Amino acid sequence: MSPSDALAGKLRLSPGQARPHNLHSSRRDWAAAMTRGMAADGLAARLASIFSLCGESHRLCAQMAVAAARGTVRGDTAQAALTLQRETLQEHVRRITLDWPGQLLTHADAEEEEEAEADAQALSQQALVLLQQCPLFGLRGVAAGAPAVKAASTSPPQAAASTALSDLPLLQDWLHTQLLGMDAATWLARWEQDPASWLRHWSASKPLCVAQMLQRARPLLDQAGPQSPLLRVHSSDTSLLMLADDLQRDPGFTRRPLWRGRCAETGSWTRLSQSQPERLNTAWLRLGARLAELVRLALPDAPRRCGAHWLAMGSLPTAPRSGLAWIEMARGLLIHQVQLDASGSSVLSCQVLAPTEWNFHPQGAVAEALESMPAHAGNAVIRAIDGLLSAYDPCVQHELNTTASPTARESAHA
Repeated sequence: MSPSDALAGKLRLSPGQARPHNLHSSRRDWAAAMTRGMAADGLAARLASIFSLCGESHRLCAQMAVAAARGTVRGDTAQAALTLQRETLQEHVRRITLDWPGQLLTHADAEEEEEAEADAQALSQQALVLLQQCPLFGLRGVAAGAPAVKAASTSPPQAAASTALSDLPLLQDWLHTQLLGMDAATWLARWEQDPASWLRHWSASKPLCVAQMLQRARPLLDQAGPQSPLLRVHSSDTSLLMLADDLQRDPGFTRRPLWRGRCAETGSWTRLSQSQPERLNTAWLRLGARLAELVRLALPDAPRRCGAHWLAMGSLPTAPRSGLAWIEMARGLLIHQVQLDASGSSVLSCQVLAPTEWNFHPQGAVAEALESMPAHAGNAVIRAIDGLLSAYDPCVQHELNTTASPTARESAHA
């Protein structure tokens, strides 16, 4: 394992093997180890640096958890919502344009390999241009290539938050002309009416690169598979207090979390504001849910439907000098729990419960899906696994361990 793998961790996947032996994570609880005893006022910056690409979500969550432990609440909730809105928009665009080409278009059958590779390269290039033209990153006119991708991944969060609303008209125009090929509000209305029928129609009828990527992924991913209960523990303070107790009692809970004794899953399809989430019951529709959330966040504010009102966040005290905060971030539900010393100035403990640990639990839905796959990783199996992981959105690299040979694959790094 390389030094970077040792720090970030890796998923090791073994299709065809029984749970819990087919999914192993080497992710470690760095938050607990690197924050104990530090000044509470510096916790938000520390966690934002540890979890850099979703740094603003971690910063906000830590600030709210510390405030709750001190018996107060953040006063700038409107600005926090704008910050979260913008970071989530940027993350969805990055995942769609940078990750989907490699995850949804590779591993063609041998007889189609040359043609499929050329097609995948063309769509990858179109996706990169799409990223460069996105007004969220200010990259218009930048030549294609790695420097542009790096710039898109590191836009300054403070400057970005201050312009969260001003560039939405440009973003809506980009969605209309470059990504959707139609008015964003109309696209969302059709999605809300019938997600499956609409995504099938739209992806088959539009020549734009995102629609084509989804269309090519559909045969392998548009079928119902194993599912865990949807994680909506943040629907009530009572449930959150129960979770806080689990975090406090079990030091290993952040690595293998359970909700009421069961695995759970979290993502853009499990939002509190999402109506009828049970309809999003295939990996393909969950890819569509990421696209739909991008559209929602780019539209004007409407309670429980669009804009900065779509994503939920909150906090509460859980015990004397202890507080818990939660945020619906790009990958799913993020939870921080903080315990401070008697003076309220130092961190006694900090627990970070990230979406990855819910979605890639060794007894969860992804592990169950791996169980039913062939142990020999043919092209179709590799494509199905890549698509499944893309839908559940891992933030670490993964290695495929099959009867053929181990294959390292790099996934999202959110």
